[in-house]
Amino acid sequence: MNRNELEKIVDNLDTVFRGDAWHGPSVMEFINSMPLNVVDVRKPYSKYTICQLVYHLGIWRKFVLEKLAGNIRYDLVSEEENYGSEEDIQKANWPNLVEQLKNFQADLLDKLEEFDDTLLAKLVPGQDYDYYKLLTGLIQHDTYHLGMIWVMWE
Repeated sequence: MNRNELEKIVDNLDTVFRGDAWHGPSVMEFINSMPLNVVDVRKPYSKYTICQLVYHLGIWRKFVLEKLAGNIRYDLVSEEENYGSEEDIQKANWPNLVEQLKNFQADLLDKLEEFDDTLLAKLVPGQDYDYYKLLTGLIQHDTYHLGMIWVMWE
């Protein structure tokens, strides 16, 4: 069972999430430093709050988990599916959002242990791209949204 390429991807997913990323602070380094008074502030230049972006980072991990389980029907289409309901994204729910994100990350890393490099060439159920694109895209997605969070924190 060859896992060389998948291990590199998993390492990058973990690094961008927990720390030691070359680009600067990781997802959790930002989150652990985040003052509560900024998490639900909507800046005039952004459609989303930090709460919404943290929800979004988590729900895309759930998307990957659903696809790894073979769920062809699972998708994130609406704004609410992607960025959470009003109840989800309240400041009072911040601890739950953070915990949900951490749990989805841990579940994803655990699930990926079941696979080898052959996964990377397989098409994602219900999509026209493979798992290589999905998993490397998740890394890019995290990095992109980290930039958004950083700008909104200021």
